[in-house]
Amino acid sequence: MTGTAGSLLSGRAASPIMKLPLIDAIWRVRGEVLIDPALSPDEAFARLDPLLRTAGTTLNVAGSTLTYAKHNPAAQDKLATFTRGNMWVERVGAEAVLRFDLFSHALLLCFLAPLLFLGFAQLAIAINDWEKAGAEVSEKAKDDAKPKPVKKLNPVDEFLGAPAPEDPSKKKDKKKDEGRHSPDKGYFMAGLFALIYLVGRWLEPWLVRRRLRAALAGPPPAI
Repeated sequence: MTGTAGSLLSGRAASPIMKLPLIDAIWRVRGEVLIDPALSPDEAFARLDPLLRTAGTTLNVAGSTLTYAKHNPAAQDKLATFTRGNMWVERVGAEAVLRFDLFSHALLLCFLAPLLFLGFAQLAIAINDWEKAGAEVSEKAKDDAKPKPVKKLNPVDEFLGAPAPEDPSKKKDKKKDEGRHSPDKGYFMAGLFALIYLVGRWLEPWLVRRRLRAALAGPPPAI
């Protein structure tokens, strides 16, 4: 039973869709930060502990690798955008680097939101076309129908200046856009979320590097 579950999980982890670089880059951020070569992995993680150990965050350190996961992070959490990730220390010649591999559900949602709102905009256009076609059929049926006779005022009402009855064969002027479903809001929201995603995709990795660099350069935690 355990072997079967393990094979299923390994098969799921090896899914080719999740390994496509373009799809992976949507919500995944990788990078590295130079650290003091004299720092051991435990010492580096100890300096990162105040940054990572926030409400709703679970940490796990195994050797030179740190893994974390966040559940409903608070807005004050400096890493709230990246809900899970891995960090590890590597030696590169005489130097040492902290590498990170982080995942952001917020970036993924901002990437998908424009597609959703574009779908709403296209739906509004389709509804407008359907209503327009129905209105044209209805107007054509009215035009083909036998015209109703125009009522005439009696001489007394006409003498008193009463308005003449409306001609039923004449179409009433209506606002063309009344009752229509505008796709403009959908296009606006799609553009807004696309802008948020592009800014966040550049800004958030930069902020992560800055915060990690500041935490690692700080004084060692008190014992």
